[in-house]
Amino acid sequence: MLLSGIVPAVIVLAFRTKLPETLRWYVSKGKIDEARKVFEEMTGKSVRRPEEVEKYAESVSFRELFSSPYKTRLIFASVSWFLVDIAVYGMGIFIPTFIHELFGANSPPTSNELVYAILYTFAGVGYWLAVLTIDILGRKVLQAVGFLVMGGALFAAAAAGSNISLPLLAALLAVFFVAENAGPNTTTWVYPVELFPTRIRGSGHGFAATMGKLGAICGVFVLPLLERYNQGLMLGFVGFASVLGAVITLAYGIETKKQSLEDVSEVFKSFYDYFTKMSENLVRGARQLDALIHDLSDSDSKYIQIKHTEHAGDELVHEVFTKLNKSFVAPIEQNEISALTKSLDDVLDIIHAVAVRLKLYKVGSPDKTMLEFSGIITTSVELIDKAIKQLPNLRWENNIMDICIKINELENQADAVLNEGVSNLFNGHDAIEIIKLKEVYEYLELVTDKCEDVADVLRDLVVKYS
Repeated sequence: MLLSGIVPAVIVLAFRTKLPETLRWYVSKGKIDEARKVFEEMTGKSVRRPEEVEKYAESVSFRELFSSPYKTRLIFASVSWFLVDIAVYGMGIFIPTFIHELFGANSPPTSNELVYAILYTFAGVGYWLAVLTIDILGRKVLQAVGFLVMGGALFAAAAAGSNISLPLLAALLAVFFVAENAGPNTTTWVYPVELFPTRIRGSGHGFAATMGKLGAICGVFVLPLLERYNQGLMLGFVGFASVLGAVITLAYGIETKKQSLEDVSEVFKSFYDYFTKMSENLVRGARQLDALIHDLSDSDSKYIQIKHTEHAGDELVHEVFTKLNKSFVAPIEQNEISALTKSLDDVLDIIHAVAVRLKLYKVGSPDKTMLEFSGIITTSVELIDKAIKQLPNLRWENNIMDICIKINELENQADAVLNEGVSNLFNGHDAIEIIKLKEVYEYLELVTDKCEDVADVLRDLVVKYS
């Protein structure tokens, strides 16, 4: 009978030997011919140049699993799987024995096989509930609610103690098995596939699965020991593990329903286009301001251009936050995306504010201070654009840190320009002119402060993700 378990394993192994590796894996190992063959089989297109498949190459490092943001995801997936497998294997294997010991001569006249059949009928109901609702309710809701219901059912059984009736215990176990398989026993398999990018997906899933099997070992060996001491303690132990799983899911879980693998697994990747558009729009605004400062004779038309650019920036910000609210990324990642978006928008807002004051105050001609500020601002914004376009290489070689240092140096230059400019203003005698130009200078300097804020956000991202 035991040998019969070999049959499905042999069948799976036979099919597995005929299954090709992924395109990315072949390319990462330098097996371009094999990669080309897979590409042609999957797409029906012929490959004429190696570059057509080499572009799919990605550097792979197991250490990336243990760095932000994947470290948090790995802990979430692994701990969730560990906790649910305490219940899945511990309760699943030990329940027939537990029922027999609890009711003794009054236990139902059934074999262990029949007990398993009844329990796994309810497990099947749970699996079908998961299939029908996982893309409606979402992974996080199913996992959290499943854990909570599992814990509630077991705590109720523990509270009833040894006086619990067989029908009540059977009902609570049925609820437990439905919740277990509609929730965490399904979602803990799904989550690792979706939380990690292709290059480390297998490693992430394998690590989480290993932690799950450690949980299974814990359940199988610990529950009998606890049951000998106190049956309620055994049920309470699994109930506590289930509630802990719900807490961890609510605190660290990421909702991935109705999202592509790329959007979910690659932090910032789905937002790169937005950041690039925002930085290019910012460069446009800075150059328009530079043109306005150099030629104030047509300030009205130039101001309208800057106003349109600022409105375009606001539209991009709105799109980012709309996407962010629909993406349900983890809170820490959401904060970082939000911080970078807001800091880029702040620069453009202050550029617009400068243009407003130049127009309202009817500044007639630029002076040395304004021209120096204009050059510093244009250079700073162009550096920001250069850094933003290196975000896709955040994990690998880039010079974002060097760019951030240059932006900080330019901000220091702007401080000196402001001090000298204000000092020169007070050599004049026209109080109204002094007030107007002093405010313009201060807003010009504020643009460089906001550029430095962008640099600070970028520097934090490099430190965290590189």
